This record gives sequence, C-alpha cells and structure tokens, in this order.
Amino acid sequence: MSPLIYYLLAFGAYTISIILMTGQSFAWKETRLSFYLGGRRFSALPTTATFCATWMSPLSLVGYSMWLYSDGYVAFLASVNGWILGLLFFPFIVKRLRMKRVLSLPEWLEKTYGDKRVRKLVALTMVFLYTLYLVIQFRAFGIIVSYMLDIPSGFASTSLIYLFVLYTTFGGYISVVRSDMLNLLLIVLGVTVAAAFALPSGFSFATAANVFLMKGQLETVKSLSNAEIFSAFAIMLSWGLGVAGNPQYAVRILASRTEKDAYKMIAASPFIVGWIYICVTFFILVCRSYYPAIVNIEETLSFARLGQYLPAFASTFLLIGVIAAAVSTANSQLLLAACSLCYDLFPIKMEENKKESIVYYEDRFLVINRIAITVIASIALLLSHAGLPGYLMLGRISWTLVAICFFFPLFLPSWIINDKLFFVLSTALSVQCFLVFAAEISPENAMLAVLMLEALLFKMFKYSTFDNSRKTQNDPAGEEKDV
Repeated sequence: MSPLIYYLLAFGAYTISIILMTGQSFAWKETRLSFYLGGRRFSALPTTATFCATWMSPLSLVGYSMWLYSDGYVAFLASVNGWILGLLFFPFIVKRLRMKRVLSLPEWLEKTYGDKRVRKLVALTMVFLYTLYLVIQFRAFGIIVSYMLDIPSGFASTSLIYLFVLYTTFGGYISVVRSDMLNLLLIVLGVTVAAAFALPSGFSFATAANVFLMKGQLETVKSLSNAEIFSAFAIMLSWGLGVAGNPQYAVRILASRTEKDAYKMIAASPFIVGWIYICVTFFILVCRSYYPAIVNIEETLSFARLGQYLPAFASTFLLIGVIAAAVSTANSQLLLAACSLCYDLFPIKMEENKKESIVYYEDRFLVINRIAITVIASIALLLSHAGLPGYLMLGRISWTLVAICFFFPLFLPSWIINDKLFFVLSTALSVQCFLVFAAEISPENAMLAVLMLEALLFKMFKYSTFDNSRKTQNDPAGEEKDV
C-alpha cells in the first residue's frame, strides 16, 4: 500500500478522534476556574497524561532528534539530562503552590510577595515567550502535514490553528486534558514502533545494545573540547531550571484534585518521559549509524525523511506522534498565554450595581479569552513563516526567560526575596534581553550570568532589610526627634 494512503487514513482518524474526544468538553455553564484549571477535579491518571503530553513538544522530538543525529551523544547530555533534571525540583513546590487558591502562576506570585507589578511583569513575559514557543509547534505541524499529505505548508499550519488547536483550546483545560490523553498515547506508540522497526535486520536486544555502545557514538563525547563541555553544561542547566519553573507544569500541580494526586503525577511522569526519550534516542542512533546521508535541509523535513527508512505503517505512527506533540503543547501554551493576557495583565472587572453584569460576567470574560486565543495563535502563525531561528534556539530563548522569571521566586524562601522581587526581575529580564539580542551572547550563557546577578541582588537586599530592621529596633517609631 502507498505511504500516502497510510498517511491519509491516519490523519483522518486522528482528526475524527480529536473532535469526538474534546467535543464533550464544551459546557453550558463555565467559570474561570473550570476554564483555566478544569475545576481542580482531575485525578492522577489524566493529570499525568496532560503533564507528559505537554512535555513532549516538537522541540523534544524533532529538535532533540536532529541535534542527536548531527552531533551524537552531546545532544543527549545537554538536553535530555537537563529536562530530567527539572523533574527533580517539582516535589518541593507542591505544598507551596497549593497553599494559595490561585488560577495562575503570576497570581500566585502576587499573593506570595504582595506586589501587583510582579504579576503584570511576569504575565507580559509569559505572553511573549509562549507566543515565541508556539512558533515551534506551528512550524513542525505545517511541515509534517505538508510532507504527509503533499499540501502547501502554509495551508497545513493554518489547519492546525483553526481545526486542531483552537478547537481543543476553546474548551479550556478540560478539553486540553481530554485531547492530551489521546496525544500522549499516540506519541508513546509512535516512538515505540519507530524504535522497534528501526534496525534493518530486525530488532534484538544484542543489536540494540551495540547501537548504543558503538565506537562512533561514544567518540563524539570523548572528543569534546572544554568550551564545548561548558556549552553543553550551560544548555543542560537552562533546560533544567526552565522545566522546574515552567508555568505549564506548575498549572498541572494546581489543577490536580488533591495534593496526593499531584505527587502521583510527579512520580509517574519520569517513567513515561524516560521511555519516550529512550525510544527516540535509539531510533536516531540507528539512523545515524545506518543512514547518515540526510544533511543540509530543514530539521523537521529531515526528521520526516528519516521515517522513509521505516516500514510505511511505522513511519505513519511516528509522524502522527509528532503532530500529536505539536497539538498537545500548542493548546496548553495558548491557554496559558490567554490567561496571562486576560486574567493577569488586563483583567476585566465586574461592573457594580448591575444585576445583568453578575449574570453575564463569566461568559463575557471567557468570550474575550477565546478571542485572545485566536489573536495569539494567528500572530504565532505569521511568525512561523517569518524566518525565525530553528527549534533549539527558540527553545533556548524561551526556557532561559522562564528560568529567570520563576526559578528563584518558586524555590527560595520568601523571606530571602522580600519585597524587592519586581526590581530584581525587571533588571534581570532587561539584562538577559540585552545580552541575547544586542550583544548576541548565547541565551544559556547569558542566563548563567543573569541568575548570578539575581542571586547577588537578593543577597544585597536581604542584608539591607536586616540592617533596616535593626535600626528600627534601636530607634523605635514614636520617639520624638529634633527637626
């Protein structure tokens, strides 16, 4: 059977499944709580599914794969190790996040540190970085669907927005979770089938072990210079701290039905994510060893062409898995960006002394959210055709901003950060943008310097606050002084 027939059947089945699964999520009575967090009613299983599905973006599949195909194990050391490192931090913030009944991470920062300016600043940053990160999802979807169905990439990207992402995002968090359960299944199935059928002579554990331990694979690590080792370490740290502070994972903790469900989600996720990375790594190492001829073309198209070495049905599962990864990440990030814009940055206040405003307030608010989702998605679609850098660079820019905004506020005690968070974050973000966009320093190297600057500022303000408190104790208010 022609591969095109496999692709058409699979794409059609995926489209119908998405429509059927998420169509039940549109409720007659919605509130902000149900739209943003699903009413905090999801148990461990669906929460784990949406956590892992949101994790596996095209950056995780395509960007990492083509870096591994090009440079070998250094890609694994720098990216996968960093992503898994970020998981280790989550157990330490479950209680802290859930102590405050909030709908977003910017709101949590305001309630924790008592500064509305911090909420606005962080929300604005989130709108920017998630719009930038959405470019990855739209670009990957457009190229993969264009390759599968032999249609223009621009038309394919548009279909992602107006058929898949907007449809699954308009239903809010409930719709996102429903679609993510299907998407995660397809991602796991796609990479597992690709790994199982990658070897030309058929899969065996002995041959698989040889692929992982081939001399050529290991030499790429042994031959690294000190500068390359430092660069890999910096990227690993930026991914790790970015994962630890990323709002799209913190929201899953907030949306869990109970604290116990949140811990179950965190405990189960490494096994699912780890299995996906093992399968992807094995598939790409096989391609690197047996089919090293694909070079100098766009990374998503390169990944799609690696699928031609698989049986047609296996290639179909793999490419549908990439589409599922793009949809699962895009709808989650669109929901977060709309929340930041409509709830944190420009909140709509209820008009007082009007009965009808009480009745229609939530509906009006959610309609505006859906308009914001459409606008943000359309901007990201236009940017996906604007010649922006590749997946890895866009990811590095986005995740370093996440680390700078959220890592210290989430994981440091509030008495260390005190009331100077707005000044520290605004300074840090300004310096990061200058170093990356004006001085053209790599985002992860700039991030290391900026994080040290943040730590230094927090330390300075800590001692300043301590000295002021001592002066207040020695010179109590109310004591008369000569003027």
